[in-house]
Amino acid sequence: MVMRVNRFLFLVGALAGLAPIEFAAVTADPQTPKKPVSTEYHGVTVEDSYQWLEQDNDPEVKAWSDAQNQRTRQYLDRLPDRAVIAKQLTEWYAKTSPSYSSLVSRPGILFAMKFQPPKQQQLLVTLTSADDLKSEKVVLDPNVLDAKGTTAIDWFVPSLDGKYVALSLSKGGSEDGTLHFYETATGKALPDAIAHVQYPTAGGSAAWNADGTGVYYTRFPRKGERPDADLNFYQQVYFHKIGTSDTEDTCSIGKGFPRIAEIALEASRDGKYILATVENGDGGDFAHYLLAPDGPWKQITQFTDEIKIARLGRDNALYLVSRAGAPRGKILRLPLDVPELKNAAEIVAAGDAVIEHIAPGSDALFVGDLLGGPSQIRRFDLNGKNE
Repeated sequence: MVMRVNRFLFLVGALAGLAPIEFAAVTADPQTPKKPVSTEYHGVTVEDSYQWLEQDNDPEVKAWSDAQNQRTRQYLDRLPDRAVIAKQLTEWYAKTSPSYSSLVSRPGILFAMKFQPPKQQQLLVTLTSADDLKSEKVVLDPNVLDAKGTTAIDWFVPSLDGKYVALSLSKGGSEDGTLHFYETATGKALPDAIAHVQYPTAGGSAAWNADGTGVYYTRFPRKGERPDADLNFYQQVYFHKIGTSDTEDTCSIGKGFPRIAEIALEASRDGKYILATVENGDGGDFAHYLLAPDGPWKQITQFTDEIKIARLGRDNALYLVSRAGAPRGKILRLPLDVPELKNAAEIVAAGDAVIEHIAPGSDALFVGDLLGGPSQIRRFDLNGKNE
């Protein structure tokens, strides 16, 4: 806390001592012409004079943006203490203060994303445990792949035995991800690569099969599969067998999903089941589909069922958070051998807290709540008894 206060006082003192900068020495404001566009929303006409600035690739917009940046640069470069402040900030940001996130456990191994200043992008590493940071091994450092630091790991999914890891890589902040595969022990890249599995319109996801020979993954349409305006929509699920060309991949599910569907995939701990959670756009309702060992996909819930969360348990059951008649949420348990919503039993009743997360474990169910502002975590046994 003392360090943060000192930094704050340093910046306040430095900025307070800046001499006024004469705007006469800076280029005049770039002209921003008005180009009114009227759009009707629910019967109300809204006029926007600057909608044209949203066209990033328009030469006029680029010229306007460049002029704004040039004027800003001129002003900032004339600040008398700028160099001192920049030097101090650079030193602070360059200090070694690593952190770990997105932890995923596999037998005898822990995967994590590591933020390691001054590296631009996070690394994918493994640990023997969270208590043994010296055991860290780098699986992939995207800063080595791209010296400019513009290639990032969007997300990763290890195979169930931890031997391989599938991950999405995107460049230049595009979040347009390509799926790659790596050997965990060596960091060696497999030749397989699948484009357009991730995009900001719906994100991306993947789940391995039981024996690690293939992966289910989300994918957006390829050129020619749909009109150009739809190439970043209509997300579907495909299956890829490791060691084959992605041209041989087949669509597993999703041809009838909404244009704005957002799909999240999850495999059970034994790999026998794959769960697909389908959200009808940001903030939309959810539907859930289950792929059992004997196939095919079976729809468990529909958008109208008010099931907001579904998680595969380790006890051959699906745990659901339902808002049907329970605005704050209640928890249901559905045996996977009878995967129909009518067979789900309520195990945690609705209460004063809003249920936001659930995490089924080997012998307990952890529930993350929001209670009027503060958060809390409750522990139940797998039958819903509060522990």
